[in-house]
Amino acid sequence: MTAIEVNKIQVSSETIVTADGFSLCATMYFPLAGSIKKIIVLAGALAVPMRFYADCATWLAQQGYAVVTFDLRGMGASRPTQFAKSLRGFDGDFVTWAEQDFSAVALWMRARYPEAALTVVGHSLGAQHVGMCTTMALACIDRIVAVGSGAGYWRDWAAPTRRVAPLMFYFPGPLLCHLFGYFPGARFGMVGDIPKAGMLRWIKWCRHPQFAWGAEPDSIGVAYARVTAPIVAISITDDEAMTLQCTEKLLSGYKNAPRRLLRVDPAVYGLKRIGHIGFFRAQYQTALWPILLDVL
Repeated sequence: MTAIEVNKIQVSSETIVTADGFSLCATMYFPLAGSIKKIIVLAGALAVPMRFYADCATWLAQQGYAVVTFDLRGMGASRPTQFAKSLRGFDGDFVTWAEQDFSAVALWMRARYPEAALTVVGHSLGAQHVGMCTTMALACIDRIVAVGSGAGYWRDWAAPTRRVAPLMFYFPGPLLCHLFGYFPGARFGMVGDIPKAGMLRWIKWCRHPQFAWGAEPDSIGVAYARVTAPIVAISITDDEAMTLQCTEKLLSGYKNAPRRLLRVDPAVYGLKRIGHIGFFRAQYQTALWPILLDVL
């Protein structure tokens, strides 16, 4: 672990080992003074590296929260050097990311702060991990805040992303997986590099009107139904991917959790645009990040 002090908080690089022995890269942010009563697992969107969330995590730590960000296996800093150029042969999948990676991070935070209330702030994919994590990890979670998250049935997506969805989920996407041994999304400007097994599973889910819990009701559907922690979903009106319908379907998957939907219109906050990932950009600190404090 290496730690530095910046902006009245401490930031440390951490390694979190999963149950199956994979070493994840993570970053901790916590205030230098005062007791920590609330902790946050900030789980990022698919193929968005944890460094993107550094400014928001720093700001939350300045408000008194201990925050951990992390990269899933095969992504960002958790991408092994031998797979730097290609994910061919790398074993990674949406269920593995939830059951192994996210679960390890949640348990690690609970062990570090056993008395603190734990909130998952999940951006896009990050909010879906809760529905597929282990029973032990789920027991650690007191609250969920989903930002720009929703079910991934491609026909429900907003128009800008829906137009390119067939390229990922029908002929070209599966073909690229078989040709390259993984989905080389970064090369083609589509999401990012995704392991073959993960991409093929995502294709299966995104082609089903009820997404993951519809495509795999006996496993994913049952897992989502275990969640009873309250969830607040923040839906962005100009999100170029996740529509209101997507977010409503996500909440329907968490059918046994108390659910609340909050719509955020950039115009109301004096902004021209937020989009799918803009909520976490430093330029929106004053306008948008207080929304997190309100729901936390």
